Amino acid sequence: MHIRSDLTTVFDIDFAELYRVHARNSLRQPKKSEDWDKKASRMGSHSSVANDYISAFLSRMDFNGVDTALDIGCGGGTIALALAPMIEKVYALDYSPKMLEVTDERASKLGITNYETILRSWEDDWSDIPECDICISSRSSMVTDLESALAKLNQKAKKAVYMTMTVEKDFMNREILKVLGRDYIGFPTYIYAVNILYQQGYRVSVDFIEARHQDSQQTIRNVNDFIQAVKWSIGDLTAQEVDTLTQYYEEEGNAFPSIYYTNRPWAFLKWRTDHQPF
Repeated sequence: MHIRSDLTTVFDIDFAELYRVHARNSLRQPKKSEDWDKKASRMGSHSSVANDYISAFLSRMDFNGVDTALDIGCGGGTIALALAPMIEKVYALDYSPKMLEVTDERASKLGITNYETILRSWEDDWSDIPECDICISSRSSMVTDLESALAKLNQKAKKAVYMTMTVEKDFMNREILKVLGRDYIGFPTYIYAVNILYQQGYRVSVDFIEARHQDSQQTIRNVNDFIQAVKWSIGDLTAQEVDTLTQYYEEEGNAFPSIYYTNRPWAFLKWRTDHQPF
């Protein structure tokens, strides 16, 4: 095994740049706010603040001395609204206006008022966003520049950060990716965050949550539903890929595999911003 002569320790590896390269090579354009707006319109305002994933997430948090929280990429408010009854104020941040509308609708139905929505993305200026005792990023960190995202979390968290990131390199069933010839590099995973933070002196605790995939129950009624579900996961498809999926769907009939695995592991990362261990 050949080791480059210029690499002598883990600190010689630029994990931040390696992540940026990996993200670029994953061949999927980041989702736009409009994409999440469309998804939000299908979600409805039904309450979604009590499931195994949320319970597992909250059970791993330390609320001692915590009055305020900032939930980045809050989506429909699942974590933010579950957290709200436990503390004084929650700020729910997302770059999808429709997702924030869903958060408002759910909060109204639940009688929750101690929250505030913020329309902002990871890439926007956060200078006017208040510092909070804790920051949360629940399954919301598929960004082009992880180093920058982590820096924003650390700047806004007075005490600690709680974050879940993907463990597997793919979001969807690899059998379908193999049919498309796309079973390759996949997306960057949680290990980049662990290494970047380690190099910066943070003492990160890592745990894992096994959760049912949100879209595993998606109803596939026809080939168009099938193709749209694949596009949501991996991005635009070529005409040839659409033809390949159409043929695959027709050949497999009802026997084709689900778009997503039923259960999905998530890495749960937590660290204190004063560089001390939990």
